[in-house]
Amino acid sequence: MEHETWSSQMDYLVTILGYSVGVGSMWKFPYLCMRNGGGAMLFLYIVFTIISAIPCVFLEMVIGQFSQGGPIKVWNLCPPFRGIGMGQVVINLLYAAFYSALLAWICYYLYYSFSTNIPWAHCDNPWNTPTCISNNEDDTFAAAANASKVIYNSSPLANGTKHMNGMTSAEEFWKFRVLEITDSLEHFGDMRWPICGCLVIIYVLVYLFLFQGLKVSGKVVYVTVAVPYILITAVLIRGCLLPGSADGIYYFLYPHFERLSEPEIWIEACNLSMFSIGTAFGCLVTMAGHNKFNNNCFRDALSVVGADVFSAVYIGLAFFAVMGHVAHLRGVTVEAFQSSGFNLGFIVYPEAVASLPLPQLWSSVAFIMILTLGIDSMVPCLEIPVTALSDEYPCLARRRWLVIVMVIVPCFIFSLLYMSQGGIYVLTLVDWYAFFPSIAVFGMLDCFIVSWIYGTDRLRRITKMMWKKTAPRVLTFSLKYVCPGLLLIICGYSLYSYRPPKYGDYIYPAWATGVGWVISCASLMPLPVVFIWTVYNTEGNTIKEKLEKSLKPTFHWELSSSVTDTPREGIMETML
Repeated sequence: MEHETWSSQMDYLVTILGYSVGVGSMWKFPYLCMRNGGGAMLFLYIVFTIISAIPCVFLEMVIGQFSQGGPIKVWNLCPPFRGIGMGQVVINLLYAAFYSALLAWICYYLYYSFSTNIPWAHCDNPWNTPTCISNNEDDTFAAAANASKVIYNSSPLANGTKHMNGMTSAEEFWKFRVLEITDSLEHFGDMRWPICGCLVIIYVLVYLFLFQGLKVSGKVVYVTVAVPYILITAVLIRGCLLPGSADGIYYFLYPHFERLSEPEIWIEACNLSMFSIGTAFGCLVTMAGHNKFNNNCFRDALSVVGADVFSAVYIGLAFFAVMGHVAHLRGVTVEAFQSSGFNLGFIVYPEAVASLPLPQLWSSVAFIMILTLGIDSMVPCLEIPVTALSDEYPCLARRRWLVIVMVIVPCFIFSLLYMSQGGIYVLTLVDWYAFFPSIAVFGMLDCFIVSWIYGTDRLRRITKMMWKKTAPRVLTFSLKYVCPGLLLIICGYSLYSYRPPKYGDYIYPAWATGVGWVISCASLMPLPVVFIWTVYNTEGNTIKEKLEKSLKPTFHWELSSSVTDTPREGIMETML
């Protein structure tokens, strides 16, 4: 079966941008900025993006484009490390299941967006508590009127204001209506069948995207990526008109340089810059594998990373404008507002659209756009195992629908764990361990193997072969020394600063922590197994001889790019 390529290079770039922005980035970046000194985090994020993210993105694009394959096939350049690609497949399956739960909840919000009165905008709902805080002050005291006693926190804050000890109506909708949360992981509760229905809708949409292939999905992303920027612009303008928004934006942009003395900020900024665009996940390799052979990867890396940074800052402005208003409602400063990452996404954005004129219209448009942008991120996650299976078993490539079903069905079954009343505890546990520390390990090995085993000279020669220009030496220097060092620091510090998982005030039991470590090791296990198996089965009389032969690129590595019309004379000399 002929290898599918992008209809145009813009399809590829927009698809990568949609994958990197996604639902998670719409609140992960602002959340980390809020937790780490606002502008100080933003400053470090931009610095680390320049010195580390661009080289890593460039590397994955180059080897993916040259291999014309997926995350496993690309390791024909150094066969003992094919376990990296297998581990990335495992991670993407876990990530897709995780992502589908978020999208199912977003779909549930979309359903309620068509209500006459949006339920998270007021406190007059059966699930609201007496201390519910609404945007409408009358609603707040109406909800409290039926209670015999309303508890206020009369302790003055730093700015001399007082506040009521309660949750906003959006928080209560999230916890008591959407999740119907139980008190612990041991009490799993009942299945949330309405949200299970939303989950089915998500997987049907994803199947249709995957089945149509790049020719169709590469065009749809123009709408699903472009329109959310229009929505964010509207939220930003409206947010700036709300009381307290200036405080939020100031906190986001003003660099609190005294926070730079804290090593955690440096680690999280570096971590975010290197992984927010999807490096070490296998997506960039897989998507670049569908490029034309003579495409300029350096230009693409600069374009995608630049657009990703701009998107993060732009979304951050809108987010902190609304965050300042929410803090104003709570009577606290922006720094004092505490909630977990995806909790913020299901609380702050609903409050934002509820504050706009015609809230039903804005809310429905908002969640449709967030939903489509989320699907833009989920589809590449599932395209990775689909491509990997097709590469390893070419007989399946002609039955793409079957390969997609083989990938989607296990993901859907696993996603059902998140659809119970205690599902948020399972989701948090998976989120805590699934990508730790495997993503940092894979990223470090990517740089080390290509730079030190395969060689930067070979890397520069294949870039010359593809688009007639060699890779800048500053990039190869960074790949050889800077990026592996930073990733090693991230990995080491993550292990050093490890803390047992928790959700809010709930501490997970020991057995749950054990399950978490099993999840963490699941993506790392293929690495030593495949390495030992490959070296053992390589021809040679001694272990040293077997190892030296196994580390050489395979003959298929240079043949994998034969789809191009570029002259192939001398390629074996170049590679070997």
